Amino acid sequence: MPLADARALVAEAAAARRAVVAGNVSTVEMARALIDAAEQTGRPVLVQFNRAGLAQIGGVKIAAAAVRELAGRALVPIGLHLDHADTIEELRAAIDAGFTSLMIDGSTLAYERHAALVREARGLAAWQGLPLEAELGHVSGVEEGVTLGAEAWTDAAEAERFAAESGVDWLAVAVGNTHGGAPAAGGLQRERLRAIAERVDAPLVLHGASGLGEDDLIYAVERGVAKINVGTALHAAMARGMGSALAERPADLRGALRQGEAAVREEGVGLLTAAWAV
Repeated sequence: MPLADARALVAEAAAARRAVVAGNVSTVEMARALIDAAEQTGRPVLVQFNRAGLAQIGGVKIAAAAVRELAGRALVPIGLHLDHADTIEELRAAIDAGFTSLMIDGSTLAYERHAALVREARGLAAWQGLPLEAELGHVSGVEEGVTLGAEAWTDAAEAERFAAESGVDWLAVAVGNTHGGAPAAGGLQRERLRAIAERVDAPLVLHGASGLGEDDLIYAVERGVAKINVGTALHAAMARGMGSALAERPADLRGALRQGEAAVREEGVGLLTAAWAV
């Protein structure tokens, strides 16, 4: 089927108090594995690319063409999301390529500059009928392709103001989650997340889910998180599968890619059948 309306997928998840799995990938094999997992489980999924993933696969046009072709064969909804762009030019390129949702990341900027950037991005996205995600506070970590900086947890009152002033469709929050798999000291800040959810009507997004436990993820979804990003776990599965194959047959690159893809598919099935997943 054609690429899915990502806005509708997240809205339906929010209404059901569940979350859409949004998987960051870097290769065709990873994208195919994630979509195969969606088909196997009968669940929707968002395939995501950040800047490093786009560079690895060969650019925004190749990423979109590959996912569009794979989604066209699938019998479940597949969306295509641009993750952690920080310029308007990146958004325009993704729109032209056919992405179905966008993220603008100004989380390391001063508040006024950040809000202005998001308003500009929101105007562009709305003109194309696409949902826009932004991040308030800053989720730090080591994920390649992500804007890095010191962690800064999201403040509930500021989140309310930011959502109203920017008009953002989905709000990513920093509540103890980190990019790269290792959770921050203390784990998910549940009271902070609860306070944000009480003040913000927009669906919330949780980055860095690979490092959080099932109980934390269930709690987050019950409090309004409707999109959960996973990248490290998928990349680790790909590396693990390839590494195991190459250890046995060092020259068999195709076999290693197939084994890596199988490992990502298995990881994807686990994510898509989690208690919190839509």
